[in-house]
Amino acid sequence: MTERHQFRVLLAYPNLSMMLTPSYAVGLFTAILKAQGYEIELFDCTPYLATYEYLGEPLPVTRANKLLNSRRFDAFTLWGEPKTHLLDDFVKTIEAFKPHVVIFSTLVEDTWPQAKDLLKLLAHYPSIKTLVGGVFSTMAPEVIADPHTQCVGLGEGEEVIVEFCECVRHGVAPTHIQGTWAKDVDGTVIHNPARPLVDINKVVPDFSLFDERRFLRPLGARIWKAIPLETYRGCPYTCTFCNSPRQVLLAKERQQGFFLRRKTMATLRHEMEVMIERYRPEFFYINDDAFMARPKQEIAEFVAMYKDFKIPFWFQTRFEDVDAEKLDWVSSVGCYRISFGLEHGNEHYRQEKLRRKMTNEFILQQSKIVTASGIPYTLNVLVGMPYETRELLFDSIRLCRGIGMFDSLSVNVFVPYHGTPLREMAIQEGWLDPEAQTTSVISKSLLTMPEPYLQADEILALQRVFPLYVRLPESRYQEVRIAEQDDDEGKAVFEALSKEFYQMVYGKDEAERMLTYAG
Repeated sequence: MTERHQFRVLLAYPNLSMMLTPSYAVGLFTAILKAQGYEIELFDCTPYLATYEYLGEPLPVTRANKLLNSRRFDAFTLWGEPKTHLLDDFVKTIEAFKPHVVIFSTLVEDTWPQAKDLLKLLAHYPSIKTLVGGVFSTMAPEVIADPHTQCVGLGEGEEVIVEFCECVRHGVAPTHIQGTWAKDVDGTVIHNPARPLVDINKVVPDFSLFDERRFLRPLGARIWKAIPLETYRGCPYTCTFCNSPRQVLLAKERQQGFFLRRKTMATLRHEMEVMIERYRPEFFYINDDAFMARPKQEIAEFVAMYKDFKIPFWFQTRFEDVDAEKLDWVSSVGCYRISFGLEHGNEHYRQEKLRRKMTNEFILQQSKIVTASGIPYTLNVLVGMPYETRELLFDSIRLCRGIGMFDSLSVNVFVPYHGTPLREMAIQEGWLDPEAQTTSVISKSLLTMPEPYLQADEILALQRVFPLYVRLPESRYQEVRIAEQDDDEGKAVFEALSKEFYQMVYGKDEAERMLTYAG
């Protein structure tokens, strides 16, 4: 049996090129595995180049610039030249580190193809045992059918990874671990039962395996050294485009309890104190699904605790969750920016298809409260969802124009992720191959809807010009319509309007501006 201090674990983190902020799960797993006394190393796929030709951009992190969704910044200056030999470097890491176990952590649907390539390489090292875990394997455990996949985690991995490593260390086949599906020696898939949900107050993450440059994040008009922070796990809402609600349903079906769990204020205080001592962050990036979706008294307790830190922070939430008092509280202790999930501007569509019950009148009222708070905010919008027509999309444009005073837009193409009701809806309509799987969150739409519903190329064009329709007067709409075209004239008009847009919205001195508004 291998001694603990000689047992080597490689954490492999599949990720899109230069996507920002270190993985919180990798931080948790690093802390847990270190506590076991193992030797640990990280292979982070984030710094490696991938080309996204339809954007004309080599890095997805710069897509917000191309799509007019953020202030411009130079990713190459910020993080250096991306690496280009992912598979070769992975083999070099395997040869040098000689891991007993490789754990593929935080796997999402977009990065599964990348993980499969790495797993295929590991087939040349039969003594190495592999475990694949993350949202995608939880939503689609049938990935175990991949010929090079040995074991997949279904749900939270904090306890699974230790049991898996201990099985391997003791020479026991890791095929009967609760919370996994695993292949036996003859290829038979063993469906193990679920395991209890973890206590999210127990572990403080460790981000020491990440390159220091991975902490840098552009937000607003500055580049920050940002550390991720999880204040609760799960989401209380049931949006049909998101697979977070599926986590709640799975936990209920498996009799695991209530998936939504919030950390205690004592835990959060301790975690932030540790992060400050270790990393000296300038910013906390709160990665909760909806930070304000908690009892008001708890927000008051958070603010009372956080006043001892007053480090700028960001979070995302929904318009239902805010009021003037709560916004004043978080502003007083350093809330720098907020992202609001708007998703769609047609309230009937939003209520019927997305399970979002807000009326447009309510959204407009709430947006005035947010604007009055002085906190800059982003609106998140999805385009190209099932049943969406051009006219429905313009309802989203009109609502954004009505809101008016937001700081920026985040416009994304709908992705039919596994575990979402909208994916099943699209499959039932015959608009999506049941076997289809997205390979990038910024790819062309996978839906093949009949007209008058939006077509894939049309969706990309409208995503590109959406901010122009929102910001420019309607008298300029004919120009914007030309900018939708994928030809020389369309590209030239888009380029000219983009320059005008940046000057109008962000100004010449955008790098020095702390806060800006659209008005």
